[in-house]
Amino acid sequence: MNASLSKVILHAITSIRRVDEDDPIVRCRAGRSKDLSKLLLQDPEGAIKEADSHLRVFPFKDVDVCWRRLYTDASILKACLNVCANLVFPAAAPLDESYFYRLLYRLRNHAGDEDIRIESNAPWLTPTIHLLDRALIMTGAPLRENLIETLINALQASTRSTLQHAAPKQTERNSLFSPDAAPAPQIKYPIPRVSALSFEQFRAHIYTSRTPLVITDAVEHWPALTTRPWSSRAYWADRTFDGRRLVPVEIGRAYTDDDWGQQIIPFSEFVDDYLDRDRNQDGPTGYLAQHDLLAQIPALRNDICIPDYCYVDPPGPEPGTPVYLKKRLEAEESRKRKTEQGATITNTEMYASAQVDAGAVEAGSASDDSVNDDSSGPYINTWIGPSWTISPLHHDPYHNIFVQVVGAKYVRLYSPHTPASQIYPKGTEVVNRSSDEISNEGDRQADIQLQRELIASINADDSLSPEMATRKDEQAQAIDMSNTSQVDLAAIEMSPAEAEQWEDLWPGFLQAEYVETIIKEGECLYIPVGWWHYVRSLHGGISVSFWWE
Repeated sequence: MNASLSKVILHAITSIRRVDEDDPIVRCRAGRSKDLSKLLLQDPEGAIKEADSHLRVFPFKDVDVCWRRLYTDASILKACLNVCANLVFPAAAPLDESYFYRLLYRLRNHAGDEDIRIESNAPWLTPTIHLLDRALIMTGAPLRENLIETLINALQASTRSTLQHAAPKQTERNSLFSPDAAPAPQIKYPIPRVSALSFEQFRAHIYTSRTPLVITDAVEHWPALTTRPWSSRAYWADRTFDGRRLVPVEIGRAYTDDDWGQQIIPFSEFVDDYLDRDRNQDGPTGYLAQHDLLAQIPALRNDICIPDYCYVDPPGPEPGTPVYLKKRLEAEESRKRKTEQGATITNTEMYASAQVDAGAVEAGSASDDSVNDDSSGPYINTWIGPSWTISPLHHDPYHNIFVQVVGAKYVRLYSPHTPASQIYPKGTEVVNRSSDEISNEGDRQADIQLQRELIASINADDSLSPEMATRKDEQAQAIDMSNTSQVDLAAIEMSPAEAEQWEDLWPGFLQAEYVETIIKEGECLYIPVGWWHYVRSLHGGISVSFWWE
């Protein structure tokens, strides 16, 4: 274990042992920091289980951040103990203060020139990485995002990579995706295309035309398209710790289907089972959708740049449209709640803004983490999937710059003024799952990702996207699905000869006006707030969306 890894682990354990009275985590033990410290140090696995039980409630935004903090710190501590038990100092039973004193002493005095390395096949390594990734995915790792990133980076730097030493096979492709492609439709109603639109020209467009627009030659400088290509399997292997990093994968054709589900799996498994698989192979579609992968793996964030267009102060949703009406209703309900209950302020935000991990400078991990990210920048989500992946017809409550980084997609859009009698929005649907239904790890992992997406809704919008639903044991929950159309546009697109059948199912939909495009690598699509859109992948590919308002 090299010196940098020693320092990171020393810093991590020291930070977790030193519980700040203003840290929201103390609420897990009613402010008794000594009891909390005892729980974390002596039984981190028990702390994880306790926090997990409190995280599984609905709506997730009502979960006290203290349980997210507890889950995070317990996961970090357990991961550090795994490393130490295998490389530095085997854990004693029970874990007590004397053990930690001796462990910290050894870490402080560890000789950096010993050049101890982690073997890539060490059986404890992958489970340790998964511990840290689950904390990121399930809780967002409040106040500890940078610490987890630094710890994973130090582990990777200390590990003998199988990629650096293995000779490549002559038949091995470096592409991340299978060459399988889906047919491209004939474009009848094209979206206008412009090259290298200026900031002022874009601002004028979204205030006057308020329509979709394809923008070319705006992101060609991205490293993801050039020097650090996201199309490269080898590059992704390096960025995901030889494929060990966990990612949330949606399984099934679309989230509107009954057999749709979610799992959290290693990136290498995602590539082998879903991205680099020919269409004639049996098995469901798997894709990564609407996930903040760049926050989970910050090194990838350096491969892109936020388009300048996202810094235009945009207009709100157009009056009379579904998003406008919903936001107005939410604003009225919010004002009513504040009037009835009065606004309360906790010390959580004040603590988060002032909190910086002690000793982080030495470990190279100064933290700018916060309990809730209040960044003024856009919400960035990544989409990775094979050809034929679809996003059902739906609308979002944000303006969107949608960038195609790898591959190509067909996109069709309908105006937010399209009557409900033509677009057929869904209504409220009921989710009812009890603890007895959590029968395997795949189900449990699905719940974890749903909770992670709900965390994003805390910062984004009180309304929940269709996939942002989790359960409270033995209790039915109503989910607003009105941003998703009942119309199966994929079926209509693939079977145009059945027009009479589609007209019987959804009268008037085939007459609704739309615009469409094929967005290719290096191109941007501006989707105005509230516009209904349907997306189908023509090739395996990667997209990044920038939501802002």
